[in-house]
Amino acid sequence: MTGPTCALDAPWDSPPHAADLIEEAMRWHFDERTGSSFWLERAKSLDFDPRTDVRTVEDLTLFPNIVDDLRDIRIEELVPRGYGGISTLAAPPVVGESGGTTGAPKRVFALPDVVEQSWAWYHNRLVEHGIADGESWLGVMPAGPHMAGVLARDTAARFGSMFFTVDLDPRWAKRCMARGAADELKGYVTHIVDQVEWVLRSQDVGVMVITPPLIEALCAREHMVDLVNQKVSTIIFGGTSMDEDTRGLLRTEVFPKVDMVSIFGSTMIFCAMPERPGTSAGEPPVFDPPSPFAMFSVIDPETRRPVAYRERGQVLTHHITRNLFLPNNLDRDTGVRHPHRHGYPGDAVSQFAPVRDFGDTTVIEGVY
Repeated sequence: MTGPTCALDAPWDSPPHAADLIEEAMRWHFDERTGSSFWLERAKSLDFDPRTDVRTVEDLTLFPNIVDDLRDIRIEELVPRGYGGISTLAAPPVVGESGGTTGAPKRVFALPDVVEQSWAWYHNRLVEHGIADGESWLGVMPAGPHMAGVLARDTAARFGSMFFTVDLDPRWAKRCMARGAADELKGYVTHIVDQVEWVLRSQDVGVMVITPPLIEALCAREHMVDLVNQKVSTIIFGGTSMDEDTRGLLRTEVFPKVDMVSIFGSTMIFCAMPERPGTSAGEPPVFDPPSPFAMFSVIDPETRRPVAYRERGQVLTHHITRNLFLPNNLDRDTGVRHPHRHGYPGDAVSQFAPVRDFGDTTVIEGVY
């Protein structure tokens, strides 16, 4: 099950049927020879057999939500045995952590095959938005354990672009907010915007990747708005929610000549999604995941049933690749349900917004 016709190895831009992917994934992840020690041990406590009883997207909800285990589990326990062990790999796993919004960070990994698929898929979606080769990029996104900054750097390289970057620690900003240290947070944001200004003044930057709170902080300096309008052709923004009034104001009045592309990303599905192209200025952006490798369902959290299209519910995610199997994850975001633009399984989502509380934790967005 490793040849080019395998559903698990199909390009994300030419996806297989969901049923084929699920069937192969169940065989791979729950076979003693190829599955991870984590899932093989978990299978002993399940009251169903994934290899025979899980055939459809709906069947994925039979699994327990195991993402809280990712706060503590060793990465080695998650790597499928079919890869032959970490020491035998040509390249080590890329490890990413969640932002820590809902408590201790969760950790996932991707091996080179999935990194290549996810990054290529994201690059191709940005090409749909007209981003061209060669323009220098400025990344004002968290790196370190966070995948957003790594993705920005690697995507700039795919466009043959020079990449400038600014350090950003979203966990520190969230800690400041949690303890009411408003002046300290303000000072930190000022420090970030100062560094953005240094780059914009001295370099030719065509694409800027940044978070909504930092866009607002940048806009507080009129000369910075002028700098962006003079130099930047595209602003890619994400990491926290932005209301539609703010988005409309930025697009039509503050940066009228700059293309603004919003993205939604999730470490737990190891991908980022630019908004659906062609959305009018008055409509909220819609995000289509790379189904069936990563899928959304928008559900009523009480009944666990899908809400109607154009209605708001809580977002449920599934990630199905050869690297990693993470089904039935109830996300910390709500969103409005839409059909996928290509008719693929699962939902597209607009108007993401964090829930107020998630489990026993109050959700704090901060600067990311």
